[in-house]
Amino acid sequence: MTNIKLFYKMALLCICMVFCITMFSFVSYAKEGTTQVTTRIDPRMTYIAGYSTELVISDTGVATITGQVRGKTGVTQTYVNVTLQKLVLGKWIDVEDWEDSRSGRNAFVSETYQVNRGTYRVVMTCSANTETKTATSAQRTY
Repeated sequence: MTNIKLFYKMALLCICMVFCITMFSFVSYAKEGTTQVTTRIDPRMTYIAGYSTELVISDTGVATITGQVRGKTGVTQTYVNVTLQKLVLGKWIDVEDWEDSRSGRNAFVSETYQVNRGTYRVVMTCSANTETKTATSAQRTY
């Protein structure tokens, strides 16, 4: 009887170890995969299926700013506002902003803007029906 209990304890310990190792690998992979795009999907969201924002700055200083929201089935109104910000003396200053408001399930903004030397980010606010979310891109330096 003691050997059977020991066997079950060892089997449970092995299962826990495999689960922990698998989750650690998955989390590490997920962190590596989100270096440029901030994407959020929250199963508790009522109307928003997903949203993301991204900032890319080319070697010539052309910034490509994107933001999008995808509404769930039944969504009738979506909205996206993206604001390009520059870090000046330790504070984020608004440079330019764009928006898209639609009757439908998806809204999307994709713009280009010539930037000067400095560090930039994009702050996005989006909504679907009455639900609103905010996301911030990774910082980029030109």
